[in-house]
Amino acid sequence: MRGVFVLGMHRSGTSAAARLVNLLGVPTCLDEDLLRTTEHNPRGYWESASLTAFNDRLLDLLECDWSCPPALASGWEQDESLARLRDEAADLFTTVFPTEQWVWKDPRNCVTFAFWAACLAGVQPVVVLVHRNPLEIAESLRARDGCGAFYSLALWERCLRGCLDSLVGLPTLVTDYESLVADALAWSEGTRAFLDGAGVATGSLRAEDALAFVDPDLRHAAFTADDLRGAPALSEPQRRLFDALEQLRGVHERLPEVALPEETPTTEALLGERRLARADERAARRQYEELETYTRELGARFVELEEYARGLQQQYAALEEYARGLREQHDTLEEYARGLQARLGG
Repeated sequence: MRGVFVLGMHRSGTSAAARLVNLLGVPTCLDEDLLRTTEHNPRGYWESASLTAFNDRLLDLLECDWSCPPALASGWEQDESLARLRDEAADLFTTVFPTEQWVWKDPRNCVTFAFWAACLAGVQPVVVLVHRNPLEIAESLRARDGCGAFYSLALWERCLRGCLDSLVGLPTLVTDYESLVADALAWSEGTRAFLDGAGVATGSLRAEDALAFVDPDLRHAAFTADDLRGAPALSEPQRRLFDALEQLRGVHERLPEVALPEETPTTEALLGERRLARADERAARRQYEELETYTRELGARFVELEEYARGLQQQYAALEEYARGLREQHDTLEEYARGLQARLGG
C-alpha cells in the first residue's frame, strides 16, 4: 500500500498541495470526513476531520497542542502511555482511508509522523514536503491566530526540524509554496513524475481544475530569501534551517540526514511557556467543569427538594381536609349528644 503524506508547517500551502495531488488521481479521505472550509481556507483544508481530532488527542497525551510541540526524543512513539492510541490508530485510519493508495495532509504530522509510520506498518510512505518562507508563515499566523513573529518562527523551527528527522530515508519531494502558486500545472506535472517514480499511480489531470483551484490572490504575504536574511526576528539556527530546506528542494529517492546546528535557545523557552499556559488553561477549565457539574447536581437536588416540598404540602392539605372532616363529625356527634340529653331530661 502506498500512502502520500503531504507535510509542512501550518500555513505553508499544504492544503493546496494535497488537493493538487488529489486532482492527479490520488484519493483523499472519505468525502463526509473532510474538514469543512473556513474563512482562513476558503478552498478547503483537504484533510480528515477524524484524523485531525485523533492527532489532537495524541498531542494532548504529550501535554501540548499544535501550537507548542515539545522536542521529542527518538523512539517516543513506542512509549507505553500511547499503547491505547496505537491500538485505535490503524483501525480508524483504514475506516477513513479505505483505498489502496491515498493522500493525507495534516501539519500536525510534522510532529506525529513517527507515530503513524509505526502504526501503519503495511504502508510505504511517500512524502511531499511543502517548504515556505517562514516570514510568510509568521504573517499568516499573525493574521489567523495573533501569533508574534518570534513565536511563529520558533514554532516553524521546531516543526521542520522534527519533520526532517522523521523523514530520513523516505522517498520525498521537497517543494516550495511559491512554485505551486506561480504555476500550478507545472507543479502538478513535476509532482506526478515524482509520484509515478515512487510507485504511486496517478491519473489524468484536468488543467482547468488545477487552475480553478489555485488562486494566487489567496497568497496574502510574499517575502524573498533576502528579506529573510535581514529579518531581526530570525536566529542563525533558523537561517541555517531555511538554507538546508532550500538546498533540499527537489526529488529524493531517500531523504538524506541533514546536519543542523543546535536549535535556537529561545525556541523551547517560547513554546514551553505556551505549554505552561495551556496547562493552566486546562486546569482552569477542569475547575470550571467541576463547578458546572456541582452546580448541575445542586440544581437537580433543589428540584428534588422542591418536589418533596410539594409532596409535603399536598400531604398537609390532605391532613387538613381530614381534620376538617373529623371536626365536622365531632360537631355532629356533640349535636346528637345534646339532643339525647334533652330527650332524656324531658
